[in-house]
Amino acid sequence: MDVIWEPEAEADLDSILEYIAKDNIEAAIYVTNEIYQQVSMMLAPVSRRGKKGRVAGTMELVILRTPYIAVYAKKGPLLRIIKVLHGSEVLRFGALKVR
Repeated sequence: MDVIWEPEAEADLDSILEYIAKDNIEAAIYVTNEIYQQVSMMLAPVSRRGKKGRVAGTMELVILRTPYIAVYAKKGPLLRIIKVLHGSEVLRFGALKVR
Protein backbone atom coordinates (compact mmCIF):
# COMPACT_ATOMS: atom_id res chain seq x y z
CA MET A 1 0.00 0.00 0.00
CA ASP A 2 1.37 3.41 -0.97
CA VAL A 3 1.58 6.12 1.68
CA ILE A 4 1.02 9.69 0.48
CA TRP A 5 1.78 12.68 2.69
CA GLU A 6 -0.73 15.49 2.18
CA PRO A 7 0.76 19.02 2.09
CA GLU A 8 -0.75 19.85 5.49
CA ALA A 9 0.91 16.80 7.08
CA GLU A 10 4.25 17.72 5.47
CA ALA A 11 3.85 21.25 6.85
CA ASP A 12 3.17 19.74 10.28
CA LEU A 13 6.47 17.83 10.11
CA ASP A 14 8.30 21.02 9.11
CA SER A 15 6.72 22.89 12.04
CA ILE A 16 7.63 20.11 14.47
CA LEU A 17 11.23 20.17 13.23
CA GLU A 18 11.47 23.96 13.54
CA TYR A 19 9.89 24.05 17.00
CA ILE A 20 12.09 21.35 18.54
CA ALA A 21 15.22 22.61 16.74
CA LYS A 22 15.01 25.88 18.69
CA ASP A 23 16.25 23.90 21.70
CA ASN A 24 17.92 20.82 20.24
CA ILE A 25 18.53 20.14 16.55
CA GLU A 26 19.45 16.49 17.14
CA ALA A 27 16.20 15.85 19.00
CA ALA A 28 14.28 17.62 16.24
CA ILE A 29 15.79 15.39 13.58
CA TYR A 30 15.22 12.29 15.70
CA VAL A 31 11.53 13.06 16.33
CA THR A 32 10.68 13.92 12.72
CA ASN A 33 12.55 10.84 11.47
CA GLU A 34 10.66 8.68 14.00
CA ILE A 35 7.34 10.03 12.78
CA TYR A 36 8.18 9.44 9.13
CA GLN A 37 9.70 5.98 9.69
CA GLN A 38 6.94 4.69 11.96
CA VAL A 39 4.23 5.86 9.57
CA SER A 40 6.01 4.23 6.63
CA MET A 41 6.85 0.98 8.42
CA MET A 42 3.61 0.52 10.35
CA LEU A 43 1.07 1.64 7.78
CA ALA A 44 2.47 0.61 4.40
CA PRO A 45 2.05 -3.15 4.98
CA VAL A 46 -1.18 -2.94 7.04
CA SER A 47 -3.67 -0.19 6.28
CA ARG A 48 -5.78 -0.52 9.44
CA ARG A 49 -3.22 -0.03 12.19
CA GLY A 50 -4.03 2.47 14.85
CA LYS A 51 -7.45 3.34 16.15
CA LYS A 52 -10.60 4.83 14.71
CA GLY A 53 -10.14 8.56 14.32
CA ARG A 54 -12.10 11.31 15.99
CA VAL A 55 -13.13 12.55 12.53
CA ALA A 56 -15.31 10.24 10.42
CA GLY A 57 -13.33 8.36 7.80
CA THR A 58 -9.98 8.67 9.57
CA MET A 59 -7.67 6.50 11.63
CA GLU A 60 -5.06 7.63 14.17
CA LEU A 61 -1.64 6.11 14.70
CA VAL A 62 0.20 6.96 17.93
CA ILE A 63 3.87 7.53 17.13
CA LEU A 64 5.81 5.57 19.74
CA ARG A 65 8.43 7.38 21.84
CA THR A 66 6.96 10.76 20.84
CA PRO A 67 3.90 12.82 21.84
CA TYR A 68 2.60 12.80 18.24
CA ILE A 69 -0.31 11.18 16.43
CA ALA A 70 -0.53 10.69 12.65
CA VAL A 71 -4.05 11.02 11.26
CA TYR A 72 -4.68 9.13 8.05
CA ALA A 73 -7.39 7.95 5.69
CA LYS A 74 -7.55 5.17 3.13
CA LYS A 75 -8.54 6.22 -0.37
CA GLY A 76 -8.53 3.34 -2.82
CA PRO A 77 -5.05 1.82 -2.87
CA LEU A 78 -3.55 4.86 -1.11
CA LEU A 79 -3.08 5.79 2.52
CA ARG A 80 -3.21 9.55 2.86
CA ILE A 81 -1.43 11.05 5.86
CA ILE A 82 -3.67 14.02 6.56
CA LYS A 83 -2.23 15.59 9.69
CA VAL A 84 0.40 15.09 12.39
CA LEU A 85 -0.82 16.32 15.76
CA HIS A 86 0.80 16.78 19.14
CA GLY A 87 -1.22 14.95 21.77
CA SER A 88 -2.29 18.30 23.24
CA GLU A 89 -3.86 19.33 19.89
CA VAL A 90 -6.08 16.29 19.49
CA LEU A 91 -9.18 17.86 21.03
CA ARG A 92 -9.06 20.75 18.53
CA PHE A 93 -8.79 18.34 15.61
CA GLY A 94 -12.53 17.70 15.29
CA ALA A 95 -12.97 20.66 12.93
CA LEU A 96 -10.88 18.97 10.21
CA LYS A 97 -12.71 17.94 7.07
CA VAL A 98 -11.55 14.83 5.19
CA ARG A 99 -11.43 15.32 1.41
